[in-house]
Amino acid sequence: MTLLHDNWPKKKADHFAALAADPPAGFTYSDRTWDHYPGVTGTREAPTLFHAITEVAAEVASRHGVLLNDAGIEKPAEWIDEETDQQTVAHLLLAAVHRAAYCGLTVDDLVGLLRSVEPAFPKAGPGSDRPFV
Repeated sequence: MTLLHDNWPKKKADHFAALAADPPAGFTYSDRTWDHYPGVTGTREAPTLFHAITEVAAEVASRHGVLLNDAGIEKPAEWIDEETDQQTVAHLLLAAVHRAAYCGLTVDDLVGLLRSVEPAFPKAGPGSDRPFV
């Protein structure tokens, strides 16, 4: 799994120094992930890929103050399949948190939005009787 910081607005290298010196266990840091972005690549045992991404992003945020705001999905609207669906959801949520901060929204605002639409969000896809829509 690769998680990176889509570096906008541009942050200086020292913002990532602690992460570079001490990445999460099982991960390596690069300031040129995919030739452009600071990020980490590695593996994490967890019940699902979504949980693994959540754990690593939370660890990096709490230990180093770095928001890994990209889970490596380019053109997320094009991906809806069992192999990448959890990675896509994590990618979109990380991007939302990053962008929300720049327009005056908080994580509570984002959670409020998700909670407000929850009644219209029946489980679909694998493990349910509803197909992907």
